[in-house]
Order: sequence, then structure tokens, then C-alpha cells
Amino acid sequence: MKKYFIPALYVAVAVAVFVFLGYKQPWLMSVREESQLWLCSSDYLWQRVSEPGGVARYLGEFIVQSYYLILLGSIVTALLFFIMLWLWWITLRRLWRYYRQTAYPIWLQLLAMVPTLFLGILLLDINVQMTLPVAIILVVLLSWLVPQRRIIAFPAVAGLLLLGWWLAGPVIVLLPLLAPWTLLPDSKMSKTAVGIGGMRFVVLMLLLTGTIWLYAPYSQRPLRRLIVGIDYVNDNISTIGTPEEQQYEFWMRLHLWNRMLTAARKQSPKSRACQYAVMLAEWKQDGSRESELRQCYHDTWHSLSSCTASFLMSDLYLQLGWVNMSQRAAHDALVSFSNYNSSGRALKRIAEMGLITGQYELVVKYATILERAPFYHAWAREALQMAEHPELIDKNPNCLRLRQAYIEIPDGVFY
Repeated sequence: MKKYFIPALYVAVAVAVFVFLGYKQPWLMSVREESQLWLCSSDYLWQRVSEPGGVARYLGEFIVQSYYLILLGSIVTALLFFIMLWLWWITLRRLWRYYRQTAYPIWLQLLAMVPTLFLGILLLDINVQMTLPVAIILVVLLSWLVPQRRIIAFPAVAGLLLLGWWLAGPVIVLLPLLAPWTLLPDSKMSKTAVGIGGMRFVVLMLLLTGTIWLYAPYSQRPLRRLIVGIDYVNDNISTIGTPEEQQYEFWMRLHLWNRMLTAARKQSPKSRACQYAVMLAEWKQDGSRESELRQCYHDTWHSLSSCTASFLMSDLYLQLGWVNMSQRAAHDALVSFSNYNSSGRALKRIAEMGLITGQYELVVKYATILERAPFYHAWAREALQMAEHPELIDKNPNCLRLRQAYIEIPDGVFY
């Protein structure tokens, strides 16, 4: 029975992650997906891997693109957490066998859960990027390559330290700690052994610091960003949006009007964009507050306050038939992302509105980009066909409805 307890516990953690993201707080995935654009192209790959930590960033963004579909994203993230649990367990078992050379205790398997659970808590903050857990996974895998022979262990970890910095970024400082025999070859913790281990660690850190300092003049990133990690944490935490805006934006996208109204009755929303979303929900449900809702037409300064709020307002404007305003809000979201990120959702909305307003060159430009994004590929192909043959637009019911609204309803761009 004990043999299956820990594997069952790891599976239970993965299931809990699936349920939490898929049913409890799915907007955490939605916001991450709309803040990036993963492209299946050699240019995009080269752009990412040409910077320190770029491999981790590329793989992290590859995972996040699956969040376009909530169910798929939940499954992928649950599997990622299960893999992290397994990797940490293998790593701790390797350390135990090296120093103790005895059967490992059950508490060691439980201890392997701590780093993964800590990362899970960090990822609840939308400003922590998926690059960070992927980078740590890469470092754990690199630690398995460090030989346990005393003569070559230290030179090997020095070489892997530099390679790992380019692959995973500055979290590579964990490498000598995950292969501690490079610092303390014996289990004896004498003052001499600890002193030598400390000196070896200082040498490795000086080697890494010197490498970063020498590379900095050739990078477009500031030295501070190279030291703390290019894409571990969002540069400007104020641009993403509040948790409240994330929830309302998700409900708006799925037209969950009752969820909005229920949440608003429990606690009145603070964000101006969320307040307008509640007005729209009431208008959709019983036709009330239409005159108040139209105030948002002129209130772009307060309502377009973050990336998430801009997406929310873009959907709201679209529900009201204000095509230009919907496009403008999507553009505000696009240019607000930090870390030089683009947004597949923003590009899609801008191109969608371009089909309605007759901006066909703009549609071709953005749809050509989205063709290389797996989850936007089918839509991009259809948009390109409509841009090349505008007569197809009137055959699309949604486009026809928006075009009629665009002609009949007063609209603008800047207010």
C-alpha cells in the first residue's frame, strides 16, 4: 500500500491543478494566453533563443498557447505539475543515495512536493511568467548531467553553469545546489570541507557574474534585467489588470451575464471597465441602464486602464456595435504589454474590425502573422480569403451584422 501512496498523492496534486484552473479560476489561463503570441516559425524561434533564458521562454510560451482552449490548458498544466513533482523526487533521491547510500525514507518523497507547490503559489500571481517554472525544470535536468566523479564534477558544473545560463537564465545558480557533490564531495561537514565548498560556490558565482557583465554591452537589455531574468516576472505589474478585471473580462468573453450580476451583487466592482460590464449585463438581461451604458463611449481615459480592461472594453464596444472603438481598445491592449510581447487575441480583434471597416491591407498584415499561430491559423486563413474577396464578408452572418451596425450606429476612434 505504501508503494502506491506517493504516486497517488502526485496524481491527486495534478488533478487538483486541473480542477482549479479548469473550473475554479479559468481566467488565470485566459489572461496569460492573451498576453503573448507563440508563432511556429524559425524567425520567432531564433528571436527567443538568441537571448539568455530564451529556450525557457520559448518553451513556456509554447505551453501557454494551449490556454486558448481552457480544457486543453488545464490538462497541459496538470501534466506539467506532475512532471515537476516527479523530477524533484528523482533529484532528491539521487542526492540521498550519493550521501547516505541507504534506502530513502517516505518523508523525502513528501519533501519533493515543496518546490512544486511553492511554484504553484507563485503562478497564482499573473505577473509571474511561465518562463520561470520551465527554467527551473531545465536546471533540474541539467543537474542530472553533472557527473559524480570528484575529479571532473567541478569543471563539469562550471561548463554546465554557462550553458544553463543561456538556456534557462539566472536561475541556473541553483545548479551547484542540486549537484552539491561539486561543492562538498563527502558527507563529512568539517570546517575545512565547508570552507572549500563555500569557496567553490563563490568561484562559480563570480564566473557567472563575469559572463553576464561581459555579455551586457552586446545585449539590448539592461544589466539589471539580465541579472534577474528577462521574462521571469512582468516588468510593469500595473499594466496587466486587477484580478477583478481578469474575472469580468473572462465572463464578458463567454457572455456569462448572470455570473457578472451575481458577483456584482456580492461586491460592487471597483474598476470602471467592470462597472460598465455590469451595466451591459443588465442591459442584456432586461434592457435597463442603456442610457448610463452609453456614457462609456466617452470615458476611455478611465475605462482603458490596463491590458485586461482594454480587452474587456473591446468586447463591450463590440456588443454595442461600436466597431472603431472596439478596434481602438484592442490596439490599446496590444501596445500595453511589457517584455516586448505581442498578443494573438489583440491582433485578431484588430483584423476582425478591419474586415468590417474595409481596412483590407491591415487584415492581410495581421492575418498573415496569425497564420503561423497554431490556435489562430484556421481563423487567419478565413480572414485572408475574405480580405482578398470582400464579397465573402456579407456571407458571414456575424460580419454582416457588424457591418450593418457600423453603417447605422454613430462611432468614433478617440474620445
